Amino acid sequence: MNREIIAEIYPWESRVAIVEDGRLAEVFWANQDENVGNIYKGKIKDILPGLSCAFVDIGLAKNAFLYAGDVMFKGKKKGIHALDTLKSGQDIIVQVKKEAFSEKGARVTGDITIPGHFLVFLPFQSEVSISRKITEDERRGHLRKLIMKTKPEEAGVILRTACLDAEDDEIIAELNELVQEWKEIKHCSQDVKAPSLIYEDIDILERTLRDYLDGQVSRVVINNLKLKEKIINYMKRKKADYHFTVQYEEGDLFEKYGLEKDVRRTLRRKIWLKNGGYLILDETEAMTVIDVNSGKYTGKDDFEETVFKINLEAAVEIPRQLRLRSIGGIILIDFIDMQNKGNEEQVISTLKTELARDKAHMRIVGMTGLGFLEMTRKKSRYGIAEFFTNECPCCSGRGRTINLFALACEVKRKLVNMGYAENDEIVCEANPQLLQIISNDEKDLAHIQKKTGKKLKLTPNNDLSVIEYKLYTR
Repeated sequence: MNREIIAEIYPWESRVAIVEDGRLAEVFWANQDENVGNIYKGKIKDILPGLSCAFVDIGLAKNAFLYAGDVMFKGKKKGIHALDTLKSGQDIIVQVKKEAFSEKGARVTGDITIPGHFLVFLPFQSEVSISRKITEDERRGHLRKLIMKTKPEEAGVILRTACLDAEDDEIIAELNELVQEWKEIKHCSQDVKAPSLIYEDIDILERTLRDYLDGQVSRVVINNLKLKEKIINYMKRKKADYHFTVQYEEGDLFEKYGLEKDVRRTLRRKIWLKNGGYLILDETEAMTVIDVNSGKYTGKDDFEETVFKINLEAAVEIPRQLRLRSIGGIILIDFIDMQNKGNEEQVISTLKTELARDKAHMRIVGMTGLGFLEMTRKKSRYGIAEFFTNECPCCSGRGRTINLFALACEVKRKLVNMGYAENDEIVCEANPQLLQIISNDEKDLAHIQKKTGKKLKLTPNNDLSVIEYKLYTR
């Protein structure tokens, strides 16, 4: 597999794409207010036993949500009586597990994790876990012994897939770094009042490098010259022996490499397969259902062979869609019925092989009584549909409307890359509602003018719909 990492960094947002074998496999967003992974000293505001949760003030606009199952104290196991250990006004150390979104506050956990490239350090646990993708018994046994004799007795460790080919001294060096990091967090928590940020996680670019940079990466492309040097220094600091190029390019990289259209396609309900079949993907509150259809593909004389080929291609495309759309929870896949059990096993085997590329934890449960393939996938971030669209007030959420903040980011990306124009002034003509969002942050507009070397004029036009805009120079 050949992997490329393509990153666009702007003052208002960062976007990082994972491209595998020439196709967009995963995409990550972050704005300047991203908090996932950050650790706070918070204060308990309200405890709601009936909902098995507590609300914690961590200094953000809305109180964070702490589920009873995420309450963790050293030496104590999680349990249904976890809320009994809390009281209103109490200080507590929590980590943001899921970003605040729309009307929801951030979700936090007391089960702190400090991830590295090879390991995840768990200060409130004591177990040693090894990635399921490391299957060789001898290697698993060696890694377990190595960590058990090195880690602090009262702490836990997860060994990630990157440990498969890592040297022992690399693993131990990172463990020592993570242990020291936790000591500094604890020391900081004693010196500050709640609510306070006591640990800020690395940014989305470094996080992607930490999770995805391995021997399969051929190059990293970025539109920020300073961050190119940061990536090179990051690799020197990690002493990683990977051979890839770090390439700086100006302009809208997602558009340039054809990724923008792939991102937009993920908002569609229907996904066409190369052989003429298609998938129908429906997300609900309870689960996601994926239906495989023959579509335009009729095959030749053998119906079983036709169905097998459609299902086989679907088994390759479905894991890609799960990653792209960041779909989690219960997933039901309705493959076209096959009579040949050997074909069915090969389709499931292909599905498992493709799912192995995914960093998210997942489990294939098996076939249900009605013939659905049932699986689960851990969801740790909001999906593309939630990022790009809002619930429609006219149809009570049955449809979706474009998210104007996301559209404003798109407009600013195009503006900042219009420095090539000969004229001295760039005009952005749009509906006043969209222009209001674009003009909210004067720093962003100043950055665009400085980057392009041109004046920027925002012109309201009530004849344009809220999702329409025109960019030109004069």
